[in-house]
Amino acid sequence: MSLLKKLEIAENFSESEKSIAQYILQNSEEVLNLSTIELAKKTYTSPATITRLCQKLDFKGYNDFKISLSANIQYVLSHQDSINANFPFDKNTNITHIANNIAKLFKESVDETMQLLNQDDLRQSLILLDKAQVIDIYGVSGPLRMASDFQYKMFRIGKDVQIAPMVNEQLFQAARSQKDHCAILVSYSGETEEVIKAAQILKRKKIPMIAITSLGDNKLSTYCQYVLHLDSREQIYNKISTIGSTISIHLIFDILYAGLFSKHFDEALKTKVEADELIDHRERK
Repeated sequence: MSLLKKLEIAENFSESEKSIAQYILQNSEEVLNLSTIELAKKTYTSPATITRLCQKLDFKGYNDFKISLSANIQYVLSHQDSINANFPFDKNTNITHIANNIAKLFKESVDETMQLLNQDDLRQSLILLDKAQVIDIYGVSGPLRMASDFQYKMFRIGKDVQIAPMVNEQLFQAARSQKDHCAILVSYSGETEEVIKAAQILKRKKIPMIAITSLGDNKLSTYCQYVLHLDSREQIYNKISTIGSTISIHLIFDILYAGLFSKHFDEALKTKVEADELIDHRERK
């Protein structure tokens, strides 16, 4: 997870630390030129509180924090000409403008995902998935809807993909995983509590894991052998919808499906076509 997203979530922050985080989010470029004393004055806190916040965010001190902040700002600035992934339209925007913006956001999310995908991690992920007898998917809400489409496509080529829709069921699924299983864990923030709990169980069971998550350090990435990064421009809370990340998740699942299909192309095509013909009840001439 990016530094800006960590500041937005403010997990386990004190009230003073939350006020510092909010100030940094609203004045990030200015903060790069402030000392701890100057930032403390502007946030009505103390230099010691700022140092503790930096350490809580896994930095040695304020200078290391500012180096990371600068890199995060550069990432945001590099997308200034892009559609705002959080607010692709405003109040009373006409439908033609909305349609054009959403279409452009789709294209940008695809391009961003392809730039972020590590090809070695992608290849190794496909090897894991190919070897596995069962692929288990973990996530909550929207990502599970994307995973259901992946499950359906994989089912049609004879690959067993399991999704437990309820959180407690997912934890039970993790606990019952066997050595011939492989897990895909999806979390935009990489900090989703339910997904992290599943990852902890899977690690104890020594089940190989693939993370689909946003760019940057996060808890989920530390548990997984391979990480496939999403379009990471969305904020955690302050947004209209998860349009960009949804497209990104869908794209990654489709790439994995296509990669596995390609590895066993003739067999997969035969399996799919035979099933389609049995299901199709239309009269044949």
